[in-house]
Amino acid sequence: MNSSCALLFDRQSRPPPGQVVIAIPVRDEAARLGSLLGALARAASRCALPVTALVLANNCRDRTGAIARAFLCPPLRMEVHEIAFPDDQASAGRARRTAMELAVRDDALLMTTDGDAIPHPDWINAALRATAAGADLVCGAIIARVDHVLATASGARITRVEGAYGALVHEIRHCLDQMAGRQAAAAPRPHYMESGASLAIRADAYRAIGGLPVVDAGEDRALVHRAETHGLRVRYADDMCVRVSARLHGRAQGGMADCLRQRMCGGDPFADQAMLPWDMLRRLWMRAMVDRPAGFPDRARIWGTRLRASDLEQGLPELDRFVSGTVRPDFARWVLKAGGKAA
Repeated sequence: MNSSCALLFDRQSRPPPGQVVIAIPVRDEAARLGSLLGALARAASRCALPVTALVLANNCRDRTGAIARAFLCPPLRMEVHEIAFPDDQASAGRARRTAMELAVRDDALLMTTDGDAIPHPDWINAALRATAAGADLVCGAIIARVDHVLATASGARITRVEGAYGALVHEIRHCLDQMAGRQAAAAPRPHYMESGASLAIRADAYRAIGGLPVVDAGEDRALVHRAETHGLRVRYADDMCVRVSARLHGRAQGGMADCLRQRMCGGDPFADQAMLPWDMLRRLWMRAMVDRPAGFPDRARIWGTRLRASDLEQGLPELDRFVSGTVRPDFARWVLKAGGKAA
């Protein structure tokens, strides 16, 4: 694992964050922005540090910018930028990168969320607790009510099989992360949600890895993968929680809204791209048994053909047998050999 960028700063001597800046890329969010800012104001009132909400209103056709400028609710400080990207660059990923670049401050904890999110009142403090415990980047948890998706046959099908398949994927990933020292040994399995609706990263760490990757979609997962490859400490915080709308029409091509909509309509809907083919997971594990575990593949990429519900159903029995018959025994032997301590 390449740790060169992680060594650009000394974790032992660097001071704790002196402020929090929340980057919020929004487009035509006039109906929801007030609720988000109100929730952030409540969270800021619990925080001992100065908190700024930096709203990047891009390519808006409604009153999003005006609503942001008019919002006054101390102790939340407001910083509003309005911009019009060229049509071919007006993507959610590029907007988030621009917002986060504007939000960088030398002593800041950078956070980011979405225009349709409602953060928990303890959201900011949860991120600060995680960084105080040594995290460079923190991935919060996401809650969404998807009853409208589960009410359809295709939505219920993909949700059911993806839950079972994903649990095994995350079990393999957690074992590899512990063996490589990316996650603490014997710690509970992380939720492994990596969403721009709930992310936090120290400004020095953000700069050290070159910032958010320039991509149109999947920028959140791409950032986490970049952090991992540069040896930064990534932690997953259950208490850093936001509720999102689970709407069916959003700005991000390939984002959550697109995903939910196609799950309701397709007879054999696409799986989340983090659901890697089971034979790829097998090769990854077998390679780890020979050499030091490599980083987990980039969840922002599609590896081969995008999997569908039928692919997960077909691969699930093989993956289950592989995890129970190979991964768990191998990992138990590693724990005994390592004395229960991560590499």
